[in-house]
Amino acid sequence: MDGGSGTLTYKKNMTKSEVLRIIAAIGIPLAVLGLGMYAISSFANFGEKIICPLSGAMWSAGFFAALFVPSQRAEIMNQTMAVCTLYYMGLLGLKILLGLSAGVSTEMIAASYNQAIPVSTGNAMTGWLQNVLWFSAFGIPIGQVSMQGKRLFMFQKSRSLERAFRQKRGLRNNRRENDRSVR
Repeated sequence: MDGGSGTLTYKKNMTKSEVLRIIAAIGIPLAVLGLGMYAISSFANFGEKIICPLSGAMWSAGFFAALFVPSQRAEIMNQTMAVCTLYYMGLLGLKILLGLSAGVSTEMIAASYNQAIPVSTGNAMTGWLQNVLWFSAFGIPIGQVSMQGKRLFMFQKSRSLERAFRQKRGLRNNRRENDRSVR
C-alpha cells in the first residue's frame, strides 16, 4: 500500500539486461560526443572551423532522418553514431600519422629500405597524409548527410506511393460497393 492514500501500487525491479540497455542508450551517445569534443579541441582552429560544423551537420541529419522516418529510427541512430565515431577516430589517427611522419627525412626512409629514395619522397608522404585528412574531414560528413537526405527522400517517395495505392484501393472498393448497391 502507498503511504495511506489508499492506492495499491505494484513495483517490479529492473532486470540486469534492462539496466545495461539504459546505460548503453545514455552512455554510448555521450561517449561519442566526448570523443567528438576531444577531436575538435585536438585540432584547434581546424577543428573549430571545419570539424565542428560538419559534425553538427552529421548529427543533425541523423536526428531529422530519425524524426521523420520512425520505422528506421534505431538503425539511423546507430548508423549516425557509428559514422561519427569512425570519423573522429579516423581524423585523430591521421593526426597521429602526420605527427609521426613529419619528423621522417628522406635519408631515414632510404636507410630503412636500404634503397635510394628521391629527396621529395619525405615531403610527399606528409603532403599525401594531409590530403587524406582534408578529404576525410569533408568527404565523410558530406556522405553521411547525403545518405540521410536520400533516406528521407526515398521515405517520402514511398509514402506518397503507398498513399496512391491506398486511394486506388479505396476507389476500387467503393466502386464494388456501389455496383452491389445498384443491383
